[in-house]
Amino acid sequence: MNFYERLHAVLHGGEPDAVPFAPYDNLVPRGGFERELADRGMGLLDRHSGGIWSEMPNVEIDTRSEGNVVTTTYHTPVGAVYTRSKTHLGRIADGATVQTEGLIKDVKDFDAVIYMVEDTVYHLDPRPVLEAQRHWGSHGYLSQAGFGVPYEATLGFFGGYAGIPAWIYAQNDHPDEFAALVAAVDRRERRRFPLLLQLPGDLVACGSVDGNYGPARWRQYDLPYYQEFVPQLQAAGKIVSIHAHASNNLAYADLLRETGVNVVEAFTPPPVGDLSIAEARRRWGPDVVIWVNFPETVFYYGYEETRRYTMDLIKSDAPGNRLVIGFTEMGTYGITDAESERLFKAGFRAVVEAIETCGAYPVRA
Repeated sequence: MNFYERLHAVLHGGEPDAVPFAPYDNLVPRGGFERELADRGMGLLDRHSGGIWSEMPNVEIDTRSEGNVVTTTYHTPVGAVYTRSKTHLGRIADGATVQTEGLIKDVKDFDAVIYMVEDTVYHLDPRPVLEAQRHWGSHGYLSQAGFGVPYEATLGFFGGYAGIPAWIYAQNDHPDEFAALVAAVDRRERRRFPLLLQLPGDLVACGSVDGNYGPARWRQYDLPYYQEFVPQLQAAGKIVSIHAHASNNLAYADLLRETGVNVVEAFTPPPVGDLSIAEARRRWGPDVVIWVNFPETVFYYGYEETRRYTMDLIKSDAPGNRLVIGFTEMGTYGITDAESERLFKAGFRAVVEAIETCGAYPVRA
């Protein structure tokens, strides 16, 4: 099997010839090292956001650059809001850019942001998806951006992870405005959802478990969205994944089962996460695909320990037909010094050798 066939078999309930090795494409920069690993069976997952594009026809946008700081201002009939980002930061982030200020900084910003959300119009254009599929061929697999859970998505208006404190305070200090924002995002997602069903491709990534809020709140706000929309996606032939990259997935394990998703990806086992593959399999059953984010901390123990750890990881989920080994958080993307490059490249090679040694299907425990 080639990489595409192998991963397709895992996702669709078939029998692969081996456990797939599938890091995110942006975490393994192209070049000689990527080519070396590809020749040994590695492929890449392209998290694709094309196919559905949006506009805000009644919002004026202007951008101003001062040094490496970019300010983007959105002018609406009910007020103006802005974001600030730092650029030219190197391989710290995709696009070498990090947002430092979100749209909502004060209660007066809610009206303009809600207007922007309500003004968002979506359009379907499958050509970027088809072009990406042709580009990757058998060396890659596409994952389409799926629905956003409204409560979770509101964090983006406060600046993402950097805005978590402001996001929390807003919920307590301005509950009515925050509830109105969640409701507006819900309406926006429902406008987009019918287009999602029409996109080509099978794998759809929907939401995440970040650990930013606890299981009780996740059950209240997030779980109902999965229970409503996952069956509709599956009825349309889609394979639904969730990005569960929290380090405390044990607290969310039963909730993840209740979502009904096909794939739990970005799953980080011990020593970084607190949920083992064996325990996750016991709770989720034989059909859920566990897509591992390999814990790069192991690399610092050296090649042989990384190889041994990977082999134990694979054997813990025999027969291995619903297991994927990947990198979803860092990979070699953030490496900037020679020693880290040496360690990480050795680690990647150890993972590949472990798969070659014991990852053939069926895996023997």
